[in-house]
Amino acid sequence: MSEGFRVFVVDDDAMVRDVIRQILEPDCTVEAFDSVEACAPRLETARPDLFLLDVRMPGMDGYTFCRQIKDDENFAHIPVTFVSGQDTIDARVRGYDAGGEDFIVKPFEAEEVLRKVRIARQIVRSRLALEEQAQEARQFSFMVMASMDEASIVLNFMCQLVAWESEQDIAAGLLELLQRYRLEGVVQTRIAGRSLTLGMSGANLPLEVSVLNHVSGLDRIFDFGKRSVHNFERVTLMVNKLPLDNPDYCGRLRDNLSIAAKGAESRLQSLEALELNRRHQAGILATLDHVRAAAEMLRQSNQESRMTSAELALSLDQMLVNAFVHMGLSEHQERQVTDLVTGFMQQQRTLLDRSEETDRVLRDLSERLGQLAPG
Repeated sequence: MSEGFRVFVVDDDAMVRDVIRQILEPDCTVEAFDSVEACAPRLETARPDLFLLDVRMPGMDGYTFCRQIKDDENFAHIPVTFVSGQDTIDARVRGYDAGGEDFIVKPFEAEEVLRKVRIARQIVRSRLALEEQAQEARQFSFMVMASMDEASIVLNFMCQLVAWESEQDIAAGLLELLQRYRLEGVVQTRIAGRSLTLGMSGANLPLEVSVLNHVSGLDRIFDFGKRSVHNFERVTLMVNKLPLDNPDYCGRLRDNLSIAAKGAESRLQSLEALELNRRHQAGILATLDHVRAAAEMLRQSNQESRMTSAELALSLDQMLVNAFVHMGLSEHQERQVTDLVTGFMQQQRTLLDRSEETDRVLRDLSERLGQLAPG
């Protein structure tokens, strides 16, 4: 973290302010205030890169101050991380409602604070890039909206959906759909044991992840406040700031967004099945390679055994001829021994013939397995 990264800490607890200063300095420039009222005049002359706000303070509380920050176009882009002694979903939702980006629970460890500040720096960098992309998207959206009605927006989304090959593409497509309706929101996808949460400010922001994890376990489709949530097994779409002053338009929006979310669910299901099939196919191909190698090894071993058996038979025949010279056997005895050896040799040849057939079968099996494996 560079020295140019300025952090405003607003907390009525002097010990907390001192601890945070010790953790962040000298890597960051830290300015600490014991109340919102003490911080406000400083904002007339300086602009921080990050706010660390206590939730409960005398005077204005952190949630209200955050709303004021986000309502001011000069400060709305600055990330806000709340510091609270309450680790509840209600506290986190209130922080999300106020516009905050992250949440630290007291008491905290130094490494957690450093990690949260690193996340805030990433949010700042991502937001700058996203602002440029958003400006381009808005210009494109305005042009498209002039020639497309509400239903055709969903139709266009569904047409593009079949070509998207990843959950990232699908989540980004849902956000673009919201932008075309001039809405904002967050998307969470869940396939193959992994999860992606994507919002207008970037991917996997801690507070958005926390809220989406909570609402994804609730009803299929429901509203709370100015939000509409559409839940499916593999996707959750949460829309913020519905135009409740126009009930008919809101109703049409809910219907269209439900169609889009259902389409995204189907495409995610297909992508998940394709991914699982690829994994299974890879396992089958690896097994085929192993069996092929084993068959080839057995064939080579069989060939070596045949050659060894043939050599032993020839050696035995030669040894028998040499032995007859020195053993002094009668002609009848020699014929008996010869007949015994001949019978044994005949059995050996039969085994060699079977071994040759085994070699042919193994060679054919190896070739067939080779044809099954990709080139």
